[in-house]
Parts: sequence; C-alpha cells; structure tokens
Amino acid sequence: MNIAILTIQSVNYGNRLQNYALQTVLNGLGNQAHSLRRDAGFNGPVGCKLRAIKHGLGVLRHRSDSYGAFRRFDNNYISFSDSVVSKEYTSPNLNDAYGCYVIGSDQVWNPDFDFNSELEYLPMVSSGKKLAYAASFGVSEIVENRERTAELLTKISAISVREAAGAGIIRELTGRDVPVVLDPTLLLGPSDWEKVSKKPDKLNLRRPYVFKYVLGDDVNDDRIAALAASRGFGVIDAMNSSLAIGPSEFVWLIAHSELVCTDSFHASVFALLHHKPLAIFERVSADADMSSRFDTLCANFGLVGHRSSEDSFGEDAIFAADWDDVEARLAKLRDASQAWLKSALNGVARG
Repeated sequence: MNIAILTIQSVNYGNRLQNYALQTVLNGLGNQAHSLRRDAGFNGPVGCKLRAIKHGLGVLRHRSDSYGAFRRFDNNYISFSDSVVSKEYTSPNLNDAYGCYVIGSDQVWNPDFDFNSELEYLPMVSSGKKLAYAASFGVSEIVENRERTAELLTKISAISVREAAGAGIIRELTGRDVPVVLDPTLLLGPSDWEKVSKKPDKLNLRRPYVFKYVLGDDVNDDRIAALAASRGFGVIDAMNSSLAIGPSEFVWLIAHSELVCTDSFHASVFALLHHKPLAIFERVSADADMSSRFDTLCANFGLVGHRSSEDSFGEDAIFAADWDDVEARLAKLRDASQAWLKSALNGVARG
C-alpha cells in the first residue's frame, strides 16, 4: 500500500529517528511510506510561502551547526509527501491520497504540546483507513477535552500505544483495550542504525566518554561528572551548541560511548540497543510528569537500579545489565509488535 505517516516533525533527535524507523519498517513490509508534511510551505497560502522562503535562507545559514545536521538527516533519510497537514493549511482530498494512514509514534497525542491538535488524530480521514502505531500521550492522564479525545480515538480502526499509561487512558476514555508495543526505533537493530550514523565532524576524541543528554533542568551535573570521573571517562554533552550534532551524530555518539546519562526516552533506547551502561535521571522541568515512558521501558527490559529515583541506583546496577536477558526480551517484544502492525495493516488493506 501507499502509506502516509503522521507524526511530530521537530528538531528533536528521538522524533526524527523514530520517524525514520517507522518508515523503514513499513517499507520493509512491502509498502511505500511517506511522511505527511507538517509545514504548509509552498503548498499553502501566501503567508506560508513567505515563511518557506525564510526557512530556506535559515537552512543556508546553519549549514555547519546542529540545525543544519537535522535538515541533512531529513533530506537524506525521510521521504516526505506532497500532501500537507497543518493548522494553517491541509491538502484538499487528503482522504483519497493514500490507502493507509499510520499515526505515530512519539508523543503525537501529548495534550501539553501546543503544536499538537485534533489534526494528530486525522479526523478528515475515514476511520477504516487509519491506525496508530506506538502512539504516546506522554502523560499519565487526560484532564481536559476528555469527551472529544474519546470521540477522536473511537474513529481510528486499530490502535497500539507505546506506554502502559497510554493503554490505561484509552481504556478509561473508550472502554477499549489496546496493546502496548515497542517504539519504532527498537524494531531496528544496531546494524540498521549504523547505516545512518555519522561521527561529528568537529569531534576530537582523546579518551573514553560519557554521553550526556539532559533535556530538563540540569540539576544532576555533579552526579554525572562524578560517575564519569570514577571511571576516568570524559563527558560529551549533546546540548553543547559548539558540536554539530544531528540525529546521525546522536546515534554514533551513543554507539561509541562507555556510559549514557540522560533524561531522554530515546537516548535510553539507543543505549539499550547498543548495550551501553545506562543512567536515567528523572526529568526536572515545569512540564507534566513524563515518567510513564520509563516505567514501561524499564519493565520491558528488566532494568532495576538504572533510574535516579530508585534506592538501588548506582554504579553497581548501571554497569551490571544482563544484555543476554535484554536481547531475549527485545526479540519477543519485536515479534509481538511486528505481528500487531502486520495484522493492523492487513485489516486496512482488506477494507
């Protein structure tokens, strides 16, 4: 089938990498997958065209920094559609453009993201043509617009979610039981990710290093520095603006690190995929509690003592992961996730 993917498109490592992973998995099943453009650009009204020109000029100015690295990743690895879904402009007759529409993954239904809206449920597309794979609410409960959210969910033919909390939300709102499946990034292995990884051009590695990626308030800097010092590691901080780190560089840096310290779900995922010791620090920010993502991840892979909120957190636990057990669990979860996706796609194909 020709498949359209609807997902968040932002300058965020995990978001771009899960988009690539879902596209790769869908294509591997014999489909032609394209990601719906979220910026109207030249397809939209005059105001959108002017912003598209400004955006193009901005890309030229950022050829050597992280923003440029993100743009190169999209240009090299993401297949975008001609069709557009945005708050300003949605392509006419979108329902007829593709045989199937896959919503997800990432926090595509997070109600706290101001760029999310009802469009994330594709209300203009027929119910039987759309499904959701590993969609995430990113929160543990829906407080506002509950009835409307329930209505939108009931008009999606097949739904799977990324976190157990998401399954609970859908059960509470609709009475519907939906499966928890793997984030698309976990459906690909290290050899698949090596195809898109790239060493940062400006990086001169003199010693083994900790890969640090903290999105919330950086209140654990001293703890991370102490972990690195105890092993004689340096620290490479992904938030260092002097390094041109895009999604490809992000994968490379984790794959070649000695330890990953993060509050990021996808940094944790890539640490697990590459068998890297992992220290998860609870995110400290003004945003809603996003810990449900790590609840499911750690439960799936039997990780104990890897979260800073645990009493058993520490070097002994961080550096003692049973990778054979992780791989055995991952194999079972992959089989179940891929089986669900194939079944859901077959359901759409049969009409």
